[in-house]
Amino acid sequence: MTEASQPHRLGLWSASAIVVANMVGTGVFSTLSYQVHALPDERAILLLWVLGGIAALGGALCCAELGAAWPRSGGEYALLTRLFHPSVGFVAGAISLVAGFAAPIAAAALAFSAYLGKLWTPAAQSPVTVAIVVVSLISGLHLLRVEIGARFQVATTLLKIVVMLAIVVAAIALAPAREAAHAELGGVLADPAFAVSLVYVTYAYFGWNAALYVAGEVRHPQRNLPLALIASTALVTLLYVAVNWAFLRLVPYAELVRVDPGAMSVENELAVGFLAGRALFGEQGGMIVGGVIAFTLVSTVSAMVLAGPRVLAAMAEDWRPFASFARRHSGGSPRRAIGFQWLLIVLLLATASFEFVVNFIGVSLTLFNLAVIGGFLRDRVRHPQRPRPFRAPFGWSAGLLFIAINGWMIAFLCWNQPRAVLLSLAAIALAFAVWWPLRRHAPVIRPDSPT
Repeated sequence: MTEASQPHRLGLWSASAIVVANMVGTGVFSTLSYQVHALPDERAILLLWVLGGIAALGGALCCAELGAAWPRSGGEYALLTRLFHPSVGFVAGAISLVAGFAAPIAAAALAFSAYLGKLWTPAAQSPVTVAIVVVSLISGLHLLRVEIGARFQVATTLLKIVVMLAIVVAAIALAPAREAAHAELGGVLADPAFAVSLVYVTYAYFGWNAALYVAGEVRHPQRNLPLALIASTALVTLLYVAVNWAFLRLVPYAELVRVDPGAMSVENELAVGFLAGRALFGEQGGMIVGGVIAFTLVSTVSAMVLAGPRVLAAMAEDWRPFASFARRHSGGSPRRAIGFQWLLIVLLLATASFEFVVNFIGVSLTLFNLAVIGGFLRDRVRHPQRPRPFRAPFGWSAGLLFIAINGWMIAFLCWNQPRAVLLSLAAIALAFAVWWPLRRHAPVIRPDSPT
């Protein structure tokens, strides 16, 4: 059973929940310590989250227009195949399997282990084992009917929003007064560390395009896809800025980053929510808040386990050598694609660190998101009369702003962290090398066609 013969099983709420759950999770609950270590000014840190939200919303507006015009599952793979060439789509899809889903799922599972380790000591001693167990259980759930995973996603996403709102309200009502950390703001913004820190914020915002990965299974995609992408991204931006304000108000810098001058080492705290809960309600309160956040990270894993295999399934429908991954059982799940993704996640968990995973994700996905938005602008120039069921307001401005913010970040990374950029470029070159002998199996798609 291929996507074309699939019933549209996902409604507006399910599509929105997939976006929110893909976005909210590892980044906002685990990366603040990396920003605090680099930037001594709370205003600069909050500005990072505002900039990240503006870029994500710009990207969501552009992709909403593309998704409504071409509602096919597969995310960047489907869009770049249509906008440029099957080779570009293939490379994007191959990188997305690792950097877009397997790696973020591994990072979310490791963050879950960090939170669970605060509650249960054995989890702290075997974080990788705990991460593998939770990924295996969630993957097993999504091997069942699509509707079961979708309902679980909506319920856990609503809980996630409630938790974030509760942290903000509690910080407003109960946080003790303390002086905010300030530095000379102009100097901080000119510091390359500001651009490097934007990588962690950008990582936290990844997922703003998540509904595109299941676009072919969304009911009334011309209406529901734009609504899910734009409204969910705007909601998450507001939540992110508010929650990070709460974290900065509640948790002293010294608890987020522990520096050992003698050993020349820095230890970054991943379980930021636990520290915030402890500051509000004491040790037991921290345990409760940490436990709830740990459960919400399960929602993040679930959302990506649901969306990720759809990329491989979409590629398999077009590329005959991978056809077996496109098969779905009667419940609608691409079981072989889910199993292959599980294997990639386990390999990453066994071999990579949290920081390595985040850096690889940040650069790789940003490059392909830039390509999608560039393709959007190119399509508007080349085909101004193309029928567009949804036309993004401020489309040109949104696209150019997205490219400016993310391009500025990549430029700074090329100078200050060339290893991460070179690694991503090497992965792209490897994916292209895999495509070359398979090119005769490429789908025949005319990028200039109106549908």
